[in-house]
Amino acid sequence: MAGIDAYAAYLPAYVLIDNSLEGPPRPRGIARSVAGFDEDVITMAVEAARHLPPAQDRLLLATTNAPYEVKTSAGVVHEALGLDPGVAAIDLRGHRCGATALDLVVRTGGSAALADLRTTRPGAPDELAQGDAAAAFTGGSGRAADLLARAGHTTELLERWRLPGERHDRVWDERFTADILAAAGLDAARRALTEAGLDAADHVVVSSSNARAAAALRRALGAASEAGDLEQATGFTGAAHPGLLLADALDRAGPGQTILLVCATEGADAFVFRVGDGVREARSGPSVREQLAARQTIGYGRYLRWRGLLDVQGPSRPAAPAPASPPMHRRAGWKYRLEGSQCGACGKVTTPPSRVCAACGITGDGTAKVSLRDRTATVVSVTRDHLTTMPEPDVTIVVADFEGGGRLSAYATADAGEITVGTAMTPTFRRMWTTDGIHNYFWKLACGPRPGKDTATDGE
Repeated sequence: MAGIDAYAAYLPAYVLIDNSLEGPPRPRGIARSVAGFDEDVITMAVEAARHLPPAQDRLLLATTNAPYEVKTSAGVVHEALGLDPGVAAIDLRGHRCGATALDLVVRTGGSAALADLRTTRPGAPDELAQGDAAAAFTGGSGRAADLLARAGHTTELLERWRLPGERHDRVWDERFTADILAAAGLDAARRALTEAGLDAADHVVVSSSNARAAAALRRALGAASEAGDLEQATGFTGAAHPGLLLADALDRAGPGQTILLVCATEGADAFVFRVGDGVREARSGPSVREQLAARQTIGYGRYLRWRGLLDVQGPSRPAAPAPASPPMHRRAGWKYRLEGSQCGACGKVTTPPSRVCAACGITGDGTAKVSLRDRTATVVSVTRDHLTTMPEPDVTIVVADFEGGGRLSAYATADAGEITVGTAMTPTFRRMWTTDGIHNYFWKLACGPRPGKDTATDGE
């Protein structure tokens, strides 16, 4: 059977509601989800997929903004998730790749992470209409939802594009492309509903790179008012948008109800799902709406610094050194999976991993690797670095002890005022810095205990 066995969504902890550098905030009715300066599509994909069942066949990473051009970004996600080496890691690119990845895992199995980080030129008309997010799905027998039907419609259309080496999308006049995309989406939706034997679906969600086309399709397909509310609160999240909308629909739908998902980008894809009896158990982490409620507002200047769109004077100190390939490969367990070594004699955990136990001093081969990435740590020391080369005036460095043993000295994601000795924190995969064209990934600590099924994920 074709369907979804498990799913999760990840929204960054920040939201931008005003993009004016001067004057009071101007309410616009829309907002954009903003990833932290240390987040990208790889880290967001890890956060979305880290608590799903491990991929058994293939892992797909769908994005329009991969950190590397020729290097496979899915391989970094694969390593951070600790997947078996026999699981393939595959990148998918382009604005339509989110729907393609979802189609592949639903019908053939495996796992897909849909993640995007959207950046426009400052002051662009759609600056607040773009956003950052991730979603992850595991295909299978349909515990969360069964696939009843799907249909596609391909149209070659110059609507949104970016040349090699460019950072921002170019966009054709949406008044011309909206009618073409809306017609393609309506055709795919009607054929999918016919194949499923339905006149209409209980829930209709529409993802489109063209806001006019999305609004027209919602009206034509009878979508409820809340179907467009999510996009107003996050912006269009690129390749992640179909997954984010589907995750939200699964959060809200009841067993036996049907969901029509329409993706109108460079043509159209339409899916009809029937929600399964195990949909509540299939969700990993908090719901999309819970994450929306937990976000905090950031100012426009801070957003510009994080995106590298505002050149500011930093401290007079050299850039952090670039990581080298040999030690990254040798220490992959520590760097990507936060593995410590557990002593076979006393049971204590040593970090970074070592053959010599830091607690009892015994040397031997009886040590076992144990991952600390899903454990809660308690802060024992807090330091503020005012000479950081990161795009913040200062950053917080903490020393924390993990439940069951192991100590980590790491950067914190939260503001320094939120962290004191005794604060509970959990690891989160982040991009530390980029030097000489090499992205350095490792684990930071975020406020709060390890997230459960119905708690917010990030205390940033």
